[in-house]
Amino acid sequence: MKIRRTLTAAVMLGASAVVPTAGAAVAASAPASAARIAAVDCDWDIEGREGIRHMHYKAGATFRGGPYSECDGYKQPNQGWAHATCYYYNPARGTKWFWSPDWTSWVYSGNVTFPYGDEPTRRC
Repeated sequence: MKIRRTLTAAVMLGASAVVPTAGAAVAASAPASAARIAAVDCDWDIEGREGIRHMHYKAGATFRGGPYSECDGYKQPNQGWAHATCYYYNPARGTKWFWSPDWTSWVYSGNVTFPYGDEPTRRC
């Protein structure tokens, strides 16, 4: 399995103005907590479909370019099924994300279930 990651500086800070700089995001009027958010990696591409698992996602689940809520994404208006191959756990944020090769993006674990009991056990 090959993983390609590129550090990006785009951090979504709501309505605040964001100006990307060398590996960090600077907000013109962001609250202190948002200003402390380090640049996140929103450009993941995980090749291969090894270990396909059956994941059911909730209506309104957002599939994102990286395993962080700050990464751009798109909401699925309806519930549905997708495959998942691996997971990423961020201990600093206490979040777990699953990679979907069908959508070539990440979905937060709180928005999915694995009804067949086949949740991926392989880390991305």
